[in-house]
Amino acid sequence: MTRSNRTLTQFAADGLSDFIRDPAVYSETRGNTTISVHMDSLTQEPVFQVLLFGVSIFELSAQCLTLRNGGFFDSKGRPSRTTRERLNGLLDTAGQLRLIPEGVRLFLASNGQKDTCLVGKGTTVGVLDAQVADRVIVRNHLQLLVF
Repeated sequence: MTRSNRTLTQFAADGLSDFIRDPAVYSETRGNTTISVHMDSLTQEPVFQVLLFGVSIFELSAQCLTLRNGGFFDSKGRPSRTTRERLNGLLDTAGQLRLIPEGVRLFLASNGQKDTCLVGKGTTVGVLDAQVADRVIVRNHLQLLVF
């Protein structure tokens, strides 16, 4: 697995890898990052979650990954550098674990109207910024589906 240069991002990525091997319920916090595994109240399936400063930014269920902007933004309304760092580490790990296609990233770009943050790969992208609070990526390593 690719190793992150940020200790707390690596902590979250390692937690995701551990969850895939053993989805036991637990919670652990290091610094500003919490990883948690809980049972979904409707499906009774385990859900992996990462919180940054107590706010959920990533969830993995049996069907999808949910990415959230976290509520912390730069001056252009894009998710904070720390949020982008955590999410990119988790997306890298999800790709390596074959949960989604490899190479999916959060990146800064222009959507034709403004400088913003996009999530995806190639032409399959979605905006994730102060106006768009979350994005869902279907768990499918063969095809990228971003909603």
